[in-house]
Amino acid sequence: MTVKFTEEQKWSATTHEVLEVYLDSEFWSSLTDLSATSTPEVLDIKRGAHTAVVRLHYVLAVELPKEASRFIDPNDVAWVEETTWTLKDMSAQVRFLADQASQLLKANASAALAQQGDAAVRSVRGEVKVHIPLLGGRVEKVIVQGVQDHLKEEASAVQDRLS
Repeated sequence: MTVKFTEEQKWSATTHEVLEVYLDSEFWSSLTDLSATSTPEVLDIKRGAHTAVVRLHYVLAVELPKEASRFIDPNDVAWVEETTWTLKDMSAQVRFLADQASQLLKANASAALAQQGDAAVRSVRGEVKVHIPLLGGRVEKVIVQGVQDHLKEEASAVQDRLS
């Protein structure tokens, strides 16, 4: 079973202002009090004429079912989040590249920024698949809950940065 997730975030700002926050390495380094993930380690931010790529390394701080430890080190659920922004339409594709057990963990997402009146709205849609017999669904739910908690905290930090 694949667990899908959606998240919508809204700020009193322009889409360009919000995008600039997402492309700022200092913003990512300032996220020190996240409950579901570590402070992201900025691996790389490259910006070209048409695209921008943000590569961050995270460690998930959630409790997996203990039975999953046969397949995944529960103390090292970590990944590289690689977000490729298309600057013209302010959309992004996100790949999650697991540090361990990459054959067991698959995840991806898409994001889009849109202007709605005075607000910038970011819509995120993604899915997580864990290929572990009998346990995959439970592990997926824990990971997705951690990702959703992270996205909420990230949105709050973006608002603080915009203020």
